[in-house]
Amino acid sequence: MDTVTHGLTGWLVSRAMPGEWNRSEATAAVTLGAVLPDADHIASLVGGSEMYIRFHRGLSHSLLGVTVSSLVIALLFARFGHWKDRKRLFLLTLLGQLSHVVLDLLNAYGTQVLQPFSDARFSLDLLFVVDLAFTGIIAAGIALSRGGHAARARVALAVLAGYVGVAALLHARAVDVVREAALRSGVPVVSAQALPRLPTVEIPGLDQVGFATPAVASPLTGQAERGGTVVPFPAGPFAWDGFIDDGRTYLRARIEPFGGSLEWKERVVRGYDVPQVRSLRGISEVETYLWFARFPVAKVSVDHGRTEVTFYDMRFDRMAGSRPPFRLRVTETPGAPPSARWGG
Repeated sequence: MDTVTHGLTGWLVSRAMPGEWNRSEATAAVTLGAVLPDADHIASLVGGSEMYIRFHRGLSHSLLGVTVSSLVIALLFARFGHWKDRKRLFLLTLLGQLSHVVLDLLNAYGTQVLQPFSDARFSLDLLFVVDLAFTGIIAAGIALSRGGHAARARVALAVLAGYVGVAALLHARAVDVVREAALRSGVPVVSAQALPRLPTVEIPGLDQVGFATPAVASPLTGQAERGGTVVPFPAGPFAWDGFIDDGRTYLRARIEPFGGSLEWKERVVRGYDVPQVRSLRGISEVETYLWFARFPVAKVSVDHGRTEVTFYDMRFDRMAGSRPPFRLRVTETPGAPPSARWGG
């Protein structure tokens, strides 16, 4: 999740603590712990995109990493703060960091909780990385629990758990819908997955607001033709994309989980199986990308003997905007070694 939501979650968790734990130092320890794992963002400043992909949500988000860093923070709090109970400070900081890891596991990016023993990435694929409804519940819980109302903070945490439970049910429904649709179409299913999609809302144009106009009375047409605007609105686990791996291609579908409707959107050859990609294996950037991507795709263009291979991951290419994140371009020119560059 976004860093603001992590910090607010730590604050809410501290509000839910029993009386003897509910003090300013405890709030500081939990809240700091809740944002601390994202200190690994510095990797992008030090080593660029490849290092960021390698290290973000890596050791700082692992079970070992949060344990060691919580111990360090607890010792610093005890050394320079008024509260000297190092054991409680450690447990509170660790609680904040664990809340961070749990929230990150809810979305589709992937978190390496077993580092440094394994670089496997885990994700539950339940919520989009920014969810205003989720964050709103947290903010409301903080506001309502002012003045020592710990029970209200606990109710907010219970509501959050229920919200995640609803997302889990919708996720399971989306996976079932896309798998059944593929099987009905005769598509072999190696794996079926569903990822939360950035929801959008339609904002009507000025000619659709107020008094009736010819535009309002005309037959329904595309939103752009009506003068409206489609904008992203990240709130609620109600928009999903389904993915099928048939062993040779990836199929993506847009799913409406409540009614069970599905619309196939694209089918592309898996990046691993593109001949030009095989010739690039062994290049550091390519290996990093293929390790990171869940649905790697490679587009190849050839111009006067110059070959350019553009890698992207279907789980991120669905995001709004003209410059999707996490792209890699590798250029092969006769007589020169391949060159790689990151960017949209």
